[in-house]
Amino acid sequence: MPSVSVSASPSPAPSATEEEATETKTTVAPYVDIVSSAVDIAAIHKATGQSDFVVAFVTANKAGTCTPAWDGATALTDAAVKARLTKIDALGGDVIVATGGATGTYLETACGTSAALATAYAKALDVAGSNHLDVDIEREVDTATVTAALAKLQESRDTAITLTLPVADGAGGLAADGLELLRSVEKAGLTVTVNAMTMNFRADGDWGTAMAAATEAVHDDLAGIWTGLSDAEVYAMLGVTPMIGVNDTGPVTEVSDAKTLLAYAEKKGLAFIRFWSVNRDNGGCADGSLSSTCSGVDQSDYAFTKLFATYAD
Repeated sequence: MPSVSVSASPSPAPSATEEEATETKTTVAPYVDIVSSAVDIAAIHKATGQSDFVVAFVTANKAGTCTPAWDGATALTDAAVKARLTKIDALGGDVIVATGGATGTYLETACGTSAALATAYAKALDVAGSNHLDVDIEREVDTATVTAALAKLQESRDTAITLTLPVADGAGGLAADGLELLRSVEKAGLTVTVNAMTMNFRADGDWGTAMAAATEAVHDDLAGIWTGLSDAEVYAMLGVTPMIGVNDTGPVTEVSDAKTLLAYAEKKGLAFIRFWSVNRDNGGCADGSLSSTCSGVDQSDYAFTKLFATYAD
């Protein structure tokens, strides 16, 4: 995802009690650069009704140690960030804490052991007042360490875990590293949701249709790993995240493309829709620019937030 400045035996299907303990019920939650001074949670809520957000990104600090920080540079306890998190809470919103992303030193790399990584995850969640972790993995990590850390977290505090993974080009599903991680967490018996990053991949034809096709390919990946689940149950553990407007590598997500993806999500009963990012959800640079503060396309303010807010699984 863009930086902020973006063969094992199948596990049995989790029981209803297990699902309630670990699975998010938040169906729409845009990513937000929580460090940005331009973020006005109250204004976003007033304009769109949106109150749930994925706050990004927690990585290792500037020294590259196993110390979580916002965007690797801002302390977890930073007063301005805390005020924004408090505003989400005051609105009755859910906070999902995202680690990793496109840049910076991953906690998953800096923390040498699963115990240290689990502790770092827990610290970030506690500061944000959250128990839902979104692990965004876009580079090579030690799969065993990450899996063990997530297992410790879920066992000790019933943390809801989302694994955010990039799709391959075309309708190829997930890349090899993502599939390896999913096989590992399935073997460990973890309850997770999977977030398909439908952005920055090569595809022919209509972009909205291409994003839907890529998500469907990820569904097929999951069905091949969680073989004990029904088709509907596989869709119910799958979410999707497009990059609105101009993507880093050329594709452009117009509002019309988002409508196509939304219709697909509604038809299939996906677990959730997210997008990168609410900071960009405005027409401040309708000239095709790639920016962290505007979408680069001709749109009304918060057009994507308002559209996706209509989603209900």
